[in-house]
Amino acid sequence: MGKKKRKDEEDLEVMDEAIAEGEEEKVSEAKGARDAIERFANDEDEDEDDVGHISIRTIIGGDILQSPFFLRQVMFIFFVMVLMLIYTGNRYAGQQDIIVIDSLQTQLQEMQYSVLTQSSDLMNLTRQSKVEERLRQIGDTSLLNEQMQTPPYEIRIKKE
Repeated sequence: MGKKKRKDEEDLEVMDEAIAEGEEEKVSEAKGARDAIERFANDEDEDEDDVGHISIRTIIGGDILQSPFFLRQVMFIFFVMVLMLIYTGNRYAGQQDIIVIDSLQTQLQEMQYSVLTQSSDLMNLTRQSKVEERLRQIGDTSLLNEQMQTPPYEIRIKKE
C-alpha cells in the first residue's frame, strides 16, 4: 500500500508542475487526472475502514450493523435470509412428505398381506372337498347323492 501512495503522490507532483508551467491543455488534463487520483485515493482510505473497528462489544451491541459495509450489503443479507427461509421450509416439507410416504407404504404392505390371506382362505373354502364337507355338516344331501360320473360340458347357444 505504501508504494502505491508514493506513486500517486509522484503523479500529483508531476501534474502540479504541469499546472505551474501554465500549459492549458496539460492543465485541464492534469486537473481531471488529479481529481480522479484524489477520488481514488480517498476511496481506498474509506475502503480500509469500511467495516470499522470490530470487537465483541460492537458485534453484541449492534454497532457493527451501522458500518458502511453492512449498510451497503443490506439487500444482499436480506436476499440470503430469504433463501435460507425457503431452503428450511422446503426441507421441512420434504421431510413431512417422506413421513407420509413411509406410513402409506406400511399401510399398503399390511393391505397386501390381508388380501393375500383372504385370497388363500377363499381358495381353501371353495375346493370341492371342502364344499362337500360343508354340505354334509349342514345336512344338505341333495347335491351329495348325485356324484358326477361324466365331466361337465359346455352348452352352446346358436346365434342367428
